[in-house]
Amino acid sequence: MSSTSNEARDWQAVLDQLARIREESDFATGNVEFIREQMQSEDDRIRAAATLAAEGCIFEPYVMDLVIDIVENDPVAPIRKAALQALQGVIEEGLAQELEDDRGYSTQMDDVEEWEEYQSTNLQEDYQRVKAVLMYLIETDDDPEIQGLALASLGPLADRELIREKIGDLIEHNEPSVQRAALQAISNNPQEWEAEIGAFLDPDTPTPILREAIAAAFSSESAILAEKITLLLNHEDPEVLRYAILTLGNINKTPNLGDMLQHFSLHNDPSVRAAARDAIDLISDKNFDHYMRDSLGMSGGDAPLA
Repeated sequence: MSSTSNEARDWQAVLDQLARIREESDFATGNVEFIREQMQSEDDRIRAAATLAAEGCIFEPYVMDLVIDIVENDPVAPIRKAALQALQGVIEEGLAQELEDDRGYSTQMDDVEEWEEYQSTNLQEDYQRVKAVLMYLIETDDDPEIQGLALASLGPLADRELIREKIGDLIEHNEPSVQRAALQAISNNPQEWEAEIGAFLDPDTPTPILREAIAAAFSSESAILAEKITLLLNHEDPEVLRYAILTLGNINKTPNLGDMLQHFSLHNDPSVRAAARDAIDLISDKNFDHYMRDSLGMSGGDAPLA
């Protein structure tokens, strides 16, 4: 990697500056240039911090090029992982803009006019390019953690056959960080992975993986998963309790759930008490929406349902 004039600075001062940019989301032109320079530093600490900061300015000129280069070529695995984190926003933004289509992950066009039209939309080009990189990593990379992180970024596309196959492989991996990444990927479509999520919802599951499995069930609407999560409510880890309470509140298919939440609203841990109150509010909102829709034929109190 090329050296820069800023490498003569004290490395801690550079890290502090990068941290300030991230915390304040201050991506003015000068700061973006600073991030680009530090991403090419020979100091691994600086390069890693700059790569994480790049997430906030990923669509600025040449930033994505540098991030992709790091993902593909950096010799330091943790920095490659930081780069993958920076790329997640591209997939999220592309899906929010409804850019997913049947092209798969190739950006090759058969028709010249179609290619020119495709290039005219920068975000679409960026989205397809990043998706191609991530798909390539899950197919070919030797590091299962890199595969897992790439897979987690592509989680919203978990209905694609190749991604489904990789999720199946990695969720049975013996490396906890890989299993967590696979669970993150299936959290976008939990209804299709009920059995796989349920297999982790056991008190003997290591706590970090257990929390990830509970989080993966959050939007499942599954009474089966809710029943398994209910059996975790005597877990000693407050974070597990917090995850479980919020997920049960969102699923809202547990008998006597209101009484359970009232009980936990008196828990001795403040984070658990707060989760119980949030879950009670969540249930109240859901019940109100159901009442408006089912009893009054209204959606959100605004207009009749079609």
